[in-house]
Amino acid sequence: MYRDPTITKLLTYSGALPFWALALAQVLGYQPSLAANAFMAYGTGIACFMAGTLWSQAQNRSQSPKVMLLVSNILALAAIGALLLFAFAPKTALAIQAFVFLGMLAADLDFHRKSDQPAWYLTLRRNVTLIVLAAYALVIILT
Repeated sequence: MYRDPTITKLLTYSGALPFWALALAQVLGYQPSLAANAFMAYGTGIACFMAGTLWSQAQNRSQSPKVMLLVSNILALAAIGALLLFAFAPKTALAIQAFVFLGMLAADLDFHRKSDQPAWYLTLRRNVTLIVLAAYALVIILT
């Protein structure tokens, strides 16, 4: 499952770039409403993608995958719910999505403790989560 760390790291860090590009658009005042909506939409897509990776890991690596399968679904639904909430309570919606990403990191930490997940992957997940959470903090302040 973890056969190519180089491409995994490249794609993972690259996936964080749109968060910062959209946050920067808000900082610069370039279509701030559109940038905020795109930020939420992108966050939802990435959160759902990451929930799918948890689903896959639960199927392949867990002794009893039921809890992690449920967690992955709850996190994906929370991200989608936050997207729907964004028009009415943007700061709350952004905070919910930020917590979804923290939940994903916690799930990966759990997998790391219970399986043969390599240390570099957990380091990567921690680093990219911090980068993404910093972007969420900035967008929350600007929204």
